[in-house]
Amino acid sequence: MSTAREVVILSGAVSGERDVSLRSGRRVFSELDGQLPRRLVELEKNALPGGLDPARSVVFPLVHGDFGEDGQLQRLLEERNLSYVGSGSESMELTIRKGRTKERVRRVGVPVLPSLAFSAGSRPPSFSRLCEILSAPALFLKPDALGSSLFCRPIRGEGEWEEALGGCRSGDWLVEPLCRGREFTVGLLGDRPLAVLEIVHGQDFLSYAGKYAAGGARHLCPAPVGMGLESSLKELARLAFTACGCRDWARVDLLLDGDGRPYFLEINAIPGFTATSLYPDSALGAGFSPPELLRAIVARAWESGPP
Repeated sequence: MSTAREVVILSGAVSGERDVSLRSGRRVFSELDGQLPRRLVELEKNALPGGLDPARSVVFPLVHGDFGEDGQLQRLLEERNLSYVGSGSESMELTIRKGRTKERVRRVGVPVLPSLAFSAGSRPPSFSRLCEILSAPALFLKPDALGSSLFCRPIRGEGEWEEALGGCRSGDWLVEPLCRGREFTVGLLGDRPLAVLEIVHGQDFLSYAGKYAAGGARHLCPAPVGMGLESSLKELARLAFTACGCRDWARVDLLLDGDGRPYFLEINAIPGFTATSLYPDSALGAGFSPPELLRAIVARAWESGPP
């Protein structure tokens, strides 16, 4: 890569995940110190900054949540003919929607938990009826298009369900069985799976605090699993990555239920890169230090050029 080229790291913007995005951007900027010419831009609004040159800039979007992960940012970059790290706008528009993503990966043979989708303002079935439909004693509610476990909650009775519905004031939502089991994630560099990482915590689900607060969860990497399960989880992650048209990097979350059956949970097309994030640890388990990993990710973007 020519030294005339510059990596422009974009973070921040306006979303519920702004703080995580800022921390991701600052860490990537720090890890690239002495590796590549780079510039950090912390966005204050949902728009491209000035000073981006298609001839010498490769953009590294680390904008989590709205604007960064719903395809808007990528579409603006494509309109400017700019090279950038990560999946294209169509792939991002898909993977931000958990329900659509589950349907896409299910079609290529990746097992998923059953779910029911509804929009705010509609009237979904009662708790007891949902338990019948989903064959589950308890439920899990989550936004269809938000990350970082924001607004997710377990539901164990009719009263909790009614209370939860009162908080669903906008957007689309998914309700699934509340399935306790072992939780895993697999980072990908291109379509190459990195190490399988097991997430250990004592909660019903890995909350925002569990993901980003020090001591919130333990990362076991490589995960303590047999070779057969390791191979299966990596292959499911790879299938999901390719089915969704992802590019350069991503992270796939999976669940192993009490009977040992794996299920796809979701794919994160712009993984966090904070000190407690999962993707860097998955890469480290595969032998990539953070600077090596970031150089490899950026090199893929340079080689492929503008989408």
